[in-house]
Amino acid sequence: MFMFYLIAGVALFVAVALDILKTTLSTRGGGPLTNGLSRLVWRLFFLAARRRGSAKLLEYAGQSVLLVILLSWVASLWLSLFLMLWSAPGSVVDDTTGIAAGAWETFY
Repeated sequence: MFMFYLIAGVALFVAVALDILKTTLSTRGGGPLTNGLSRLVWRLFFLAARRRGSAKLLEYAGQSVLLVILLSWVASLWLSLFLMLWSAPGSVVDDTTGIAAGAWETFY
C-alpha cells in the first residue's frame, strides 16, 4: 500500500512540474491542468455574472484565474510531497521524542 503512495506522489509531482514548466516557459499557452482550471474559473464567473459579458464581476475573473492556478500548484506540490513522505513510515519523526509522525503531522 505504501508503494502506491510513493507512485502517486511522484506522478502528481511530475504532472504539476511539467504543467508549471509548460505554462511559464511556453509561448503556446498553458499546460493541461492550468488550461482546465482557467476555463473552469472563467465559466464560474460568467455564470455568476448571469451570462452578461458586460457585468462588473467579470473584471475580477483574470486575477481570480491567476490566484486559483497559483494556489492549485502550491497545494498539488504540497500534496505530492506528503504522499512521498507518507509512503515511507518513519521518514518524519518528532525531534524531541523520536516517535514517527502521524498523517497530520507529516502533512504539516
